[in-house]
This record gives sequence, structure tokens and C-alpha cells, in this order.
Amino acid sequence: MKQHAILIETHANVDLLGRVLKKMEAENHYFFIHVDKKTSNYNEFLALKSDHVIFTSKRFDVKWGSEEQIYLTIELLQIAKQFPIDFDYYHLISGQDYPIKNNQTFDCFFNKTEKSFMELDWNNPIPPRLMFYHFNGLLDVKKKGIGEKLERHCTNLQKYISKYILLRKPLAQKLYKGSNWWSLHNKLVDYILQYINSNPNYLKRFHFTSCCDEIFFHTIAFNSPLKETIELTDLRYYDWKQTYPNETLPRTLTEKDYDSIINSKSFFCRKVNYSISRQLIELLDNNEK
Repeated sequence: MKQHAILIETHANVDLLGRVLKKMEAENHYFFIHVDKKTSNYNEFLALKSDHVIFTSKRFDVKWGSEEQIYLTIELLQIAKQFPIDFDYYHLISGQDYPIKNNQTFDCFFNKTEKSFMELDWNNPIPPRLMFYHFNGLLDVKKKGIGEKLERHCTNLQKYISKYILLRKPLAQKLYKGSNWWSLHNKLVDYILQYINSNPNYLKRFHFTSCCDEIFFHTIAFNSPLKETIELTDLRYYDWKQTYPNETLPRTLTEKDYDSIINSKSFFCRKVNYSISRQLIELLDNNEK
């Protein structure tokens, strides 16, 4: 039976986290959890701590699109690697993900493969995220207000200046982008961490970038000798279709999505909200697949 490290990045909804831990509880499943530094009810999360549930002592203040997302993912990987178990797989999920299949189906799938699972996105341009200076970690750019306006004006100014001078040196390697949620084999995780340790300037280059957790790990992985071991899927279910104007995407899932979710080849679905998605959670918990 392969050993699994479930890496969870959360900031709210301790009840939902408790349901995830209960559903995935198994002797070969261990959970490494980062709770955002801004979270006020941290002690409620710590109440879930056990031999199989480990919380990071270092907590990051993560703002939307900030480079802290990269730092905390590295922190989770390093803590899991230091744990006295040799994990076969590392699964990165958010606090708004929910497991679809039961543990038997989950374990059976990964027992039969040595592949890693990462999605690639060829549709959205990469350079603007890296070639301009972004201040997502300093400004709350997700909410409309002074932070969002400053970031927009700063980016527009840089676009103008960049017509005449190069603001930031491009990375030497080919860039890859995809979903920041993945399931990676131990060999690929070892390679990624070794690459980061051996190339400190690579991490430094991602300072003051935007949403680059979707680029940082993929670029290492798909330029590595292990690229042929990666399946181009993250095994996650999302719905990117808006059902009403200005709906935040991916869409929050409900019981109406159950058939599509359960018939997919995915192992986690997102986004899930504990109150809005309560009936969906019950259906998934009762699923025997």
C-alpha cells in the first residue's frame, strides 16, 4: 500500500476541513496543513491535530496572487519530506476541495501507477505575470479599492516603459503554466525540491510576480528529466462556466453537479462551500465508488 501526503492550504471553514479529514482517514494517509496567518480561529483548526494530522508552525499571510503561495507550498513539501515516512505521493489541495471517491478507489488507482498528475494551460499568456513587477503581497488587489487601482496603474505604467527598456530579465528555461493543484510522485517532488535548493536565483526571480504558483512548479517539472512521467491532468473537477453575471470562477459546486462529478475521472472537486455545498458533501460521503 502506497503512502500519501495530503497537503492542504486553507484559511477558513474548519468544519469542512474536518469532513475532509474524516472522509480520507486511513492508516496510509497523512495530512499536512497550512492555515493562513490572518485566520482568527486558528485554535479551532488545531483541535483537529493528531498523529496523522500535522499543522505547519510557520504561517504565511497569503493574499490573492502573491508569491507567498509558492513559499507555503514549498514549506508543506519540506515538512512532509522531513516526516519519518517515505511518501509515494504528494497531493496539493485547497481548503475548498472535497474528495470524490472513497479511500479504496483512491488507493487502488495510485497503487497501480508511478505517474505524476499536473494540468497544463496553453490558453493564458505567461509573460505579463513575470515580466512586470506586481505587488499582490503588499496590496489587496482582489478587492476593488485603492490596492486594485494602484496595481492596475502600476502595471499600465510598466507596459508603457517596457516598450523602450527591458524591466525584468526573462527566465532562461521554457515556461509552463497550469493548475496549482496537483498529485506528484515522490521522484518528481525530490527533483523539484533539489532544483529549488540548487538554484536559489530561480526562487528569487518570482519575487513580486502575480499568480506565479501556477508557473513556478510546472516550469521545473516540465523541463525536468521526469517530464515524460507526467500525465496532463490534475485529477480535479472544476466548473468554469458562469451561471450568472460576475459569478466567481471556478463555480461553487452544489448537489446539482453530483452526477457530473461522480462520473468524472477526478479524485477531488472544487470549489466547495460547507453551507452552499452541504447536500453535495452528503451525497459524496455516501458514494460507494
